[in-house]
This record gives sequence, structure tokens and C-alpha cells, in this order.
Amino acid sequence: MAIASALSQTVRTENIHVFLKVGKKMASIREPLKVLALGVHAQDWVEIIADCEGEEESVIEQMEKILCKK
Repeated sequence: MAIASALSQTVRTENIHVFLKVGKKMASIREPLKVLALGVHAQDWVEIIADCEGEEESVIEQMEKILCKK
């Protein structure tokens, strides 16, 4: 739950819509429980889909840092 909450916090104050896609399933970053329901495991391929203006690179970089922690 910690990773899903951390991802959610990256977009809370921004006017950004970000989704994680794993296979055929997709969930909004703003909904940590739905992110958990994706069932992402280490080594899974995760696609980040962002719908925003200007700030998407910094937000995606923050998410990559959270998702790729070792």
C-alpha cells in the first residue's frame, strides 16, 4: 500500500491525470486501492499514461523513482 499511496501523492496537488497500465488492466494513480488491485509484481512491465500539460516529465520521473526502488 505504501507504493500506491506514494504514487497517489505525486499527483494530489496537480491538475494531472495519470494511469498505470499492466497488461489489459488500467487504474488511476489517484485511487491507490485500484492500483493495488492491478497486482503488479517485481519485474512486471508497467506503462505510465499521463494526461497533463507541461509537468508530465517531472511527474513521470517521480513515479519511475517510486516504482523502480530496489
